[in-house]
Amino acid sequence: MAAIYSGIHLKLKSAKTPWVDKLKLARFAWISHQCFLPNKEQVLLDWVSHALTGYYSKKLQFGGEIVEGLWSYLNDVLHSKKMQKLMEKGKIITIRFTIAQIINERISACSSEVPHKVDVSSLPMVLSCCQGILASPPFSIIYTSKSELLVDLLHKLCSLACRRLKSSEALHSTQLFDVLLLVFSQYLVTQRQQSNQSRIFQQVCSSLLQPFLLLRHLLSSRCWVDEDEVSVRQHLSREINSKIQVALQTGLFHVDLLNSYREELLQSNDSQGKKPSFSKGLAAPTETILLKLADAAFFSSDLHSAIVSSSVPMLYRLAVESYCKDENQLLCFHIFVRFLDCLRFPKEKSGGDGASVEWSHWLLALDQLLNLVFSSNIYNVSVDKIRCEGVQFARYSGVAEMLLTYPCPGTAAWFRCLRTLILLNHSIVEPSLDELVSLAWVDAEVGDPRVRRAQEALLSTLLETYTKLRQLPKLFKELQGIICRPAADELRQPILSIGLTGKLRQCLLEVTSSQIVDIWDLILESLEMQIDDLAGSSDAALKVLTMSILLHAILFNMKTLDDKAPVPVIRKTQVLMEKMARAVVVPLLQVGAGVDMGTSPWAVRARSAGLILSNAWVEVDHMLRLNCGKYVSPAGQAGRAGTDSWNHSCLLPWVGLAEWKAMAQAPLPDGELSRHFLQLLSLQKMKRILMEPGDKTETDLPSLRAAAASVVSSGRAAVGSIGARGWDGELSTLNGETYGVAHWHLLTTNLPLLVPFLLREEVTYLAEVVITSLLQKGTGEVGQDEGSLLSIPAMCQSLFSSELLPEIQPLHHAILLGLTQRVRGLTAAPRAELPTGLQLARSDPDEEHRGCSNWGLLFSPQDSSLLDAQSMFSSVKVSPLLTLPEERLDLLSQILDLLSTLRLDCLSNADHLQCFLLLVSLITTLKPSCEKSNISKYLQVLDKCYFLLTVLLTGANEKAVFRLAHAGNILEKVLAPLFLISSELSPSLESPAWSELLHTLQCFLSSFIQKIVERKQSMCLNLEQIITFLSNSWEKAMAKEERKIVAEQLLVVALLTLSCVVRTALQQTEKSRHKSRALPPLLTQLTGLLGSVLQSHFDRGGLDQSFSVPCVTALLEAELCPREEQSDGTREERIPDKEGLKHSDLYQSICSQVLHHLATSAHDLEPLQKQLEFLQVFCSSSELCSDRNVKTGIPSILGAVKTMLAAPWMTSPFVRSLDSQLIGLLTCMSERCTDHQFYLLVKSITQGIEVVNLWKGRHPDVVSSLILTTTLLKCSSRENAEKTLWFAVPQIITALLALCKKTALDEHLGFKITLLSLEALAVLIQQGEGMLSNPHHVTLAFDALLCIPLDQLKLDEYAGVFQAIHEVLFSIIQSQPKVLFNAAPTFLKCFNRLVLSVVHKGRQKAAGEKGMTMESKVILECARLVERMYTHIAAKPEEFAMFSAFMVAEYINELQKVTLNADVKKLLAAGVYHLLDLVTENDLRFLNASLHLGVREVFKELYGDYVRYHKSKRQGEEEYTA
Repeated sequence: MAAIYSGIHLKLKSAKTPWVDKLKLARFAWISHQCFLPNKEQVLLDWVSHALTGYYSKKLQFGGEIVEGLWSYLNDVLHSKKMQKLMEKGKIITIRFTIAQIINERISACSSEVPHKVDVSSLPMVLSCCQGILASPPFSIIYTSKSELLVDLLHKLCSLACRRLKSSEALHSTQLFDVLLLVFSQYLVTQRQQSNQSRIFQQVCSSLLQPFLLLRHLLSSRCWVDEDEVSVRQHLSREINSKIQVALQTGLFHVDLLNSYREELLQSNDSQGKKPSFSKGLAAPTETILLKLADAAFFSSDLHSAIVSSSVPMLYRLAVESYCKDENQLLCFHIFVRFLDCLRFPKEKSGGDGASVEWSHWLLALDQLLNLVFSSNIYNVSVDKIRCEGVQFARYSGVAEMLLTYPCPGTAAWFRCLRTLILLNHSIVEPSLDELVSLAWVDAEVGDPRVRRAQEALLSTLLETYTKLRQLPKLFKELQGIICRPAADELRQPILSIGLTGKLRQCLLEVTSSQIVDIWDLILESLEMQIDDLAGSSDAALKVLTMSILLHAILFNMKTLDDKAPVPVIRKTQVLMEKMARAVVVPLLQVGAGVDMGTSPWAVRARSAGLILSNAWVEVDHMLRLNCGKYVSPAGQAGRAGTDSWNHSCLLPWVGLAEWKAMAQAPLPDGELSRHFLQLLSLQKMKRILMEPGDKTETDLPSLRAAAASVVSSGRAAVGSIGARGWDGELSTLNGETYGVAHWHLLTTNLPLLVPFLLREEVTYLAEVVITSLLQKGTGEVGQDEGSLLSIPAMCQSLFSSELLPEIQPLHHAILLGLTQRVRGLTAAPRAELPTGLQLARSDPDEEHRGCSNWGLLFSPQDSSLLDAQSMFSSVKVSPLLTLPEERLDLLSQILDLLSTLRLDCLSNADHLQCFLLLVSLITTLKPSCEKSNISKYLQVLDKCYFLLTVLLTGANEKAVFRLAHAGNILEKVLAPLFLISSELSPSLESPAWSELLHTLQCFLSSFIQKIVERKQSMCLNLEQIITFLSNSWEKAMAKEERKIVAEQLLVVALLTLSCVVRTALQQTEKSRHKSRALPPLLTQLTGLLGSVLQSHFDRGGLDQSFSVPCVTALLEAELCPREEQSDGTREERIPDKEGLKHSDLYQSICSQVLHHLATSAHDLEPLQKQLEFLQVFCSSSELCSDRNVKTGIPSILGAVKTMLAAPWMTSPFVRSLDSQLIGLLTCMSERCTDHQFYLLVKSITQGIEVVNLWKGRHPDVVSSLILTTTLLKCSSRENAEKTLWFAVPQIITALLALCKKTALDEHLGFKITLLSLEALAVLIQQGEGMLSNPHHVTLAFDALLCIPLDQLKLDEYAGVFQAIHEVLFSIIQSQPKVLFNAAPTFLKCFNRLVLSVVHKGRQKAAGEKGMTMESKVILECARLVERMYTHIAAKPEEFAMFSAFMVAEYINELQKVTLNADVKKLLAAGVYHLLDLVTENDLRFLNASLHLGVREVFKELYGDYVRYHKSKRQGEEEYTA
């Protein structure tokens, strides 16, 4: 061994040994157990450290491969498990400080502009060694003991990371950032441990501040690519950014440095003459930080402005978070001033792109700074004015002046800065309010949506501020002054947007009426002044139009005056109305008379302004007439309206007829506003005529028709134009592109007013627009929705699905007619196929003149159209079938979707019948092609047709359908095409569309046959006809094999539905002798046919279980139904059934399959329910379920059910969903059993819940037996069976108690058995009311509840067990009052466990605990159960009054130990309030005397809330209780 030691040691130290051999020897010595060296690990670590130190100090020379090998060897040593185990055992191994210096130097070399190749290749190993050193506390001491080395390492790593981020190369590795994060964590620990904060400040400022800020900027601004490592971008960058902020806040803005900042920034002028104070703090820390920020040489000139603008708000936020407390707001303001000066806003903006980008950076920083000032409450207006002589106000005013001197309305930050200044103090911007309104509102050119939102926020704040100050007229005075200035160009931005109009509406509702009148008067004066210079002036016309739109918005959104308004305000309003009409409206309408509108844009604007104000005047005048009795209209009692649509003299009598006619007939290029408001005036005219008292004259109706027609026709071309854009609802955005949408919005919002006076062609036009828009929207031919903008398709969709459309009968009818005509156009169906009398688009000259007020077509038995319709069903012969291509099928499907959206239950008799015949025509006309995709689309069309037929059968006018023909003929007509094309449908049997069609067809048949039974007219004849038709269809299908499969499924659905309806009718009409004699033969005939079809299908194996089991169940129910009728009849009519069930073999076969499936495989819920329902019907037959049939007898069925319930996939929610089926099955089994058989059944179940099964590992048997026990207790059995069951109850209770105790001791058994045991116990106690004679059996339940642990359960388990225990306690308190009287203390002991559990789990969570949403919901639900139980306890004062004080004391004691969640505490307190209702004065004295001091305070608070919130309310309720 000595030889080995001396040899290796000498060779490692020998200069003659090659370095390659030395590395091999060192690796061998490290890993070999045969090499015994004293302190071998330390020796080898020192050797490699010495070798690296010698190489980098130029004392040793060897190649790059040896250098990489040495670093690799050091890395392997540092990360080896051997080293970790030695460290864990406490062995002292150190590493030289020179290694730390070398690592720092290598990282620094790699971060240089041109790194050496050797350094780059060895960098991963260097970083790995650095990571190994810092991750090990004994090694990391070389950095932590010399903080300069750690700071230097952090500086070098940040520089290296910045160099990597600046390069365009992808970041494929996270190693550098992982090491950087580790160094950050180590540095933060060291930083917190140091006590000299001035030294830390100097370290951070001198070495770390600039690299930190550069790294932070590069991480946030790098253009990441897909090749970059995802974790760097998503996780590590955020973590590093967070660490940077923590390091800067601790280093630069520590609490110990507060005095240094105060000495620098808060030295008053009075102290300048005094001797300087010799402080141990820093000198000018803010200036030191700002000097580092101003060093452009470190950051490079292209990045300097961006880094400063992003860093200054962050640094200021850190300062505010550290110092903005304890009356340090003035200090934070001065820090704000110094940082603001650091931004160095340029004195003026140059036109270059670089300058504009730099300016936007400064504005973003200023926005964040001002937000921090506002959110931190740094500026207090009163304190600043009284104590500080307005220093803050002066500074903020300077900022506002700078912003308005150099406006930048293309940047959102500019608007946000001004908004924050207004929020700080409106007086800051008030001296320059005119400039603010001009630059930010009237003359601002804003195109970017984000900038527009910022502008709206600023203007909304401005309106809101002046509204609160009650100075809104002052703001509008400035606004109208800016509008009246000469415009910079013709393309001014709209004065109002949709958001700003909404804010204006809110503000106008808050101000007084006198202020609104002042604003009104102000705008009218400006309009009068502009009208004098209007002729020929485009600029004046633009100003007039802008102010008209503004005044229109004010008048439409202000509060209406009523009789309670002050008389001076009413008088001034009346004066303004007359002034507006005579001095503004009439001159504006007359100023363009005789001027060519095509060559005079100013005249078009003037006329638009006049019409806008005309409409506003008429609307306000109308509202004042209705609401204010003291108001006298300047128009007086205007004359009757003329019959001409352009005549609006009844609204504005000051405008002559010639002028109205000229406005209506003159062509207006770009006159969309004028046309829009002419339509609105027409609507006002219609309202005025309709609201006039007295009888209508002969001219009123023509006037209404002419006005309605003009409104519809004036925008017809615009609605149909392709280039219509969305409209936001503002008048300022109404132009040639949005006029179509605006016109359609006007029409749809006034349809109830317009439609009664429109002719058929006009209503048809409206319906065509609706249908075309909806079909284009469905096919995607229209553009995408433009956010919140109005569009024609969206309005049509809203109208189509609204409740209003059925009330507008003419339009509803026209839409239905348009859809049916489109269907005919698609199918090219001959019109003779449908009754000609039902074509509702007939031309009747009298009806054309009557308008649309009485559209509708009623039927009479003698109507020829009804005879035509009847001829359609006189023969079942189908017309030649038509095949449609897929495109037409898609369009037809869309039209049928629209029909289903249309309210078909509100149709008239004629429309109802028209729609029904159309659908029947589709079914009888169409057929699929041989392509699979075509068949699928055809099936979808059929599905929608049958669905719509079902809807029509449930409508108000369904009787019209049965007047056409016999119900049997109609049903034959509808079903016959399916059998004719059954061969074409066979390829689609596996598609979802086929199963959906079968389901819809079943619903249709059920509704149709149910109507036949309910109508009681030729019921048996119709049913016989349907059965005959189905029988003939079956015979025809048997002849052709390719039709057979589809026909069988169709027949099964039809016969199944028919038998179910007939059987239900037979059961419901037992008292009617006639029906009881007629229906059983029909049912027998149905069962025979259905049985043969099913048997044929089963022989071929065509039906799956999900379809076959319900069919066989219905067949068996139908076969058993006549037997029941025979057994319920008189003695003479009771005929013994010697033949028995006709399809017993089929039932036995299905039963065997069902039992096999139950015991072998997992199931979906619905098929499983159907299978259990079949077993229930099967057990109800003594012939099928008897002792002779061993495979399908009761023991076999019970065994299969137990196996199913024991399956691992059988969850608790699944069992609850099967509850009704299991109860029905066990009820049938108990009724079918003899007494001995039932005893054996109960014995089998009770033996399964014995605890011995758990010992033997039969847990699934216990689970299934518990479920069956619970279910059996819920069943209603005959008397003998009930006695047998309750004789076994003591054994059941004992077994349940044993199970609870066993599962409480053994966690591996899970909580499922515990939960099922508690559920069985609760049901047993509920059902045992009056049956459990021995109270001891009930008290055993308390033992079961007390042994169940609540602390160690998972969240879902806890909720289930808690609810189960509560259910047992609730069952005892409700169903066993005698037991409760003697066992109240035990009951309360069990309940108190629930209370304590909720209190402990309902504590408030710590700030760092997340993801508690689900747990909070569970605990809240448990607390709600506790509150409910408190209520039940308080409702039984005889049993619990004497214990109420103790229960309150228990709750208070636990409450004092934890801090409850507020919602949980509220629920528990509400429950305890009910207990306090039982507490007497003596109990209160007892509680106050016995409770400890801290607990007593909690009780006093609780009792005070009880008196305040609960007791007073209860006493108030008792006062009004009889």
